[in-house]
Amino acid sequence: MEVYPFHHRNLLFNLVTHLDLTFKEIREILDYLLEAKAFPEGKNDPLECGHLYDIRLGRVHYVVDVLGYEIVVYQRSENPEP
Repeated sequence: MEVYPFHHRNLLFNLVTHLDLTFKEIREILDYLLEAKAFPEGKNDPLECGHLYDIRLGRVHYVVDVLGYEIVVYQRSENPEP
């Protein structure tokens, strides 16, 4: 897995993944997580446990782990159209 620093909405995230995601996908995932208040408001607590999120954006499903401002994208799967 590779670590990619990513600046979005004036915040710096570390994106960890083996997937080839587009910038649009990354921004949509981060927007979803920001709206879900997945990130700490104060200082990052290094002892805090990560939280898994199942994110469905359109026909695409992501499995994402969040620990502080580090986001690990484990899985990306696309659902066929109904």
